[in-house]
Amino acid sequence: MVDDALASVQQRLGRPLVTLDAFSGSGVVSRLAKARSNVVISNDLESYARVIGECYLTNASEIDDGAVRAAVAEINAEIESGFRTDGFIARHYAPADDSRIAQGERVFYTTDNARRLDAYVALIHARPQPMRSLLLGPLLSAASVHANTSGVFKGFYKDRGTGIGRFGGTAADALGRITRQIVLTPPVLSVHHAERQILQADAADLPDLIGPVDVAYLDPPYNQHPYGSNYFMLNLIAENREPAQMSRVSGIPRDWNRSGYNVRSTAGPLLARLIDDLDTRFVLISYNDEGYISPEQMREILADVGPVTEITQRYNTFRGSRNLSGRNTHVTEHLYLVEKT
Repeated sequence: MVDDALASVQQRLGRPLVTLDAFSGSGVVSRLAKARSNVVISNDLESYARVIGECYLTNASEIDDGAVRAAVAEINAEIESGFRTDGFIARHYAPADDSRIAQGERVFYTTDNARRLDAYVALIHARPQPMRSLLLGPLLSAASVHANTSGVFKGFYKDRGTGIGRFGGTAADALGRITRQIVLTPPVLSVHHAERQILQADAADLPDLIGPVDVAYLDPPYNQHPYGSNYFMLNLIAENREPAQMSRVSGIPRDWNRSGYNVRSTAGPLLARLIDDLDTRFVLISYNDEGYISPEQMREILADVGPVTEITQRYNTFRGSRNLSGRNTHVTEHLYLVEKT
């Protein structure tokens, strides 16, 4: 849907776009936009998103691929030779012994993978930029995939009977994914070339930080679940930072970023103000029907902005959530393309 909308804007303007991705997250839309843009501005409040952008928005023609692969091979060789550190991931987020997990231990990773992650973090953060981000990008991906979670880090799988952490939960599901050894790989970069600007800012500040754009893609948080706590582990890896204070059960840092988009009363006014303040010809908004801003409210917000094209797509509700009771089995994603007048 997003690519179709960007294609229609590009066709209207008859040239490559200047595209803003204001809440970039995993960076998938920023990378998609490279195919239709000569400038991509990628922004997010979270450190992991900045690193992902610095890595995967890099133009392949601007780096020495051989040097990147050599760095990956060198670091992997150090890991396989037994290099380890006394790191915070093994200390706070994995059991001391996988075969004897104790009550109260956090079980986000196997003991081996936690130690490997600590070692990778130490070795990669010792590298200068831009190599550091080019190596951190794939490490963040591996840390997301080989985790004892359903995809977010608010909690880890446990045995329902004992309440003790268990790989794959009560049914020991997805053990191949969860327990597979973490190994660094080179980043796979887009074949498309575009000038890029990577920002880590509150979206409300963007109008003062960037110039005019052709299209602004807005995919803000839509409910009470903030990305700063959901993906805290990725921020810690991106920053190489041990939290000073953390929650008792999951070890979430106390200083994670709060967003007004996670509050029902402020989500709508914040979005309306951002749309009004941005110097953009088109606005492209992605929001689902379970969000704090209902489709009716969204249409009301956009009515005074300009002509609106709305596209919908139905998909399965995220099944890793613990609060499925009373929820629909499907949600509908709404994509709104607005031409500001």
